[in-house]
Amino acid sequence: MGLRFDVVVVAALCILPLLGHLLAPGSVLRSGLWARIRTAWFSLWILVITFNEAATPAFMAEFGVRPNRQYVEYLDTPGVVFSTIWQANRASLLTGIGVAALAAYFARRILQRVPVGLGTPAPWVRVLVLLPLLVGLGYAARGSLGHRPLSVSNAALSTDATVNDLALNSTYSVAYAVRQMLDEQERLRGYGQLREGEALARVEAGMQLPADAFTEPGRSTSHLLVPTAHLATKPNLVILLQESLGAQYFASLGGQPVAQKLETWRDRSFWFDQLYASGTRSARGIEAVVTGFQPTRTSSVIKLEGAQQEFFTIARALKAQGYRTEFIYGGDASFDNMRRFFLNNGFDRVIDQADLEATAGFSTTWGVSDEDLYARVHEEVASHYQDGRPFFTLVFSTSNHPPYDFPEGRIDLVEQPKLTHRNAARYADHAVGSYLDRASRSAYWANTLFTVVADHESKSIGNQLVPIFSFHIPGFIAGGPVQPRIVSRLASQVDLLPTTLSLMGLRATVPATGIDQSRTDLEGPGHAMMQFNENAAWRVGDRLAVLMPHQPVREFRIAGTELLPVPTDPDFARDALAEAQLPIQAYQEHWYN
Repeated sequence: MGLRFDVVVVAALCILPLLGHLLAPGSVLRSGLWARIRTAWFSLWILVITFNEAATPAFMAEFGVRPNRQYVEYLDTPGVVFSTIWQANRASLLTGIGVAALAAYFARRILQRVPVGLGTPAPWVRVLVLLPLLVGLGYAARGSLGHRPLSVSNAALSTDATVNDLALNSTYSVAYAVRQMLDEQERLRGYGQLREGEALARVEAGMQLPADAFTEPGRSTSHLLVPTAHLATKPNLVILLQESLGAQYFASLGGQPVAQKLETWRDRSFWFDQLYASGTRSARGIEAVVTGFQPTRTSSVIKLEGAQQEFFTIARALKAQGYRTEFIYGGDASFDNMRRFFLNNGFDRVIDQADLEATAGFSTTWGVSDEDLYARVHEEVASHYQDGRPFFTLVFSTSNHPPYDFPEGRIDLVEQPKLTHRNAARYADHAVGSYLDRASRSAYWANTLFTVVADHESKSIGNQLVPIFSFHIPGFIAGGPVQPRIVSRLASQVDLLPTTLSLMGLRATVPATGIDQSRTDLEGPGHAMMQFNENAAWRVGDRLAVLMPHQPVREFRIAGTELLPVPTDPDFARDALAEAQLPIQAYQEHWYN
């Protein structure tokens, strides 16, 4: 399989030079210009191919797959990306550049030895010889003689996503990602097509709401959220979104005792024991927490053009009820299109690194330290409280991110050397935990809810098509109005939006399909949708359906940390397809607008 993908890349790179050799006049082919063009073309691609392969080990160590969409998406902020790689993977970067440069140099030397006028017979001879060769190269680049060309789904021969990606080469993987990004409409079709109305009906049934709760029956998921809490005044809301602070750092969630401060909130908050992230990147976590939008194969809605204005967010819902709204981030808010999306969709203002640097005591590639961030958060929240108008503040941390740098002397290190993900996670826990302790002693605590949740796990790597055990994250809601409770049923990141609004005692019409986990009438074990690159997983209790492009749904039974293949239940498979298809339909038909 690996050879097939290598042939695809090599054949594709030869098509344009061969086409030029077929069509160009003999005088051009015999000139030094054509020889230089030919040499530059192949030298450049050998540089690209070699660099991509040299970058692959470090990328796979971080993400568990070959360079893909994530490899390309962040090139719109090259300064931040380069600084991060330079700090965290300097040796790998320099090695990759050096190896690629050497490969290109020797390729150029070899190509320069090819005689300038080689292969320039009469035009009819060139057509007779080269045209069949061109057709052959076209089929080779297609990778298949069938009706569908070779694609990454052809390599999905194992239940291990990493093993499947090994059959690819990284240039193909990146090119495939670029093509998919340029063809969003194709990707928005999901994994299959249920008949009209079926996806909506199945998802609405899973929401366990009375029929009269839906404000547009049969047309959208908009429904009236009836709160379980009844408060005398409108409470304030602060969401503390934690970068990469997954369950692996929490002893009570089956991980290591790294995050010690946040653990103390388990018995004095609305705590989730089985909360799962929607995806593996920050943009996906923001999408789930801020909009309640289920994940899809395409980019997060914070990047999609159709969601850049009049799109539903929790900020928009609260703003309609008289709240002032803001986003505070320790880094550059233009990253991942956050600033544009937030300001266009219900947030009054954005505070980011540029506003914090003057008072910050410590900065890294990604922004100011979490302690400096929360110092500003306390200042803003206290000021809003004094004004008397209800407020919503979304906060996104930065410290728990490569290169894992943070101020000296703040924590007892988990391990040596200092710059590791466990030490950074402990510092992040120290910073947000200290802020919560400070907030709990402040005047605004009595009438403010604090939702604390990770955007995703620090690394999503496993031996499954979707490594679901790497999606487990911490999450809890604390504050003066909150009654402590431990939620043991399975929950998704998208459930936080309705649960938070419900605990705030607010009635609102929302399109989000998450479940209010504070309800006492819920039946079943709970469910969660998880997106991992091109694949998705729909989990209901210990049942799991895995969706892959152009392949039938596969069902597994979860036994401890193992996924055991079982015969696929058609009805369960259709539920999974419905959950994957409906957000695409909602985006295309503007149900979230």
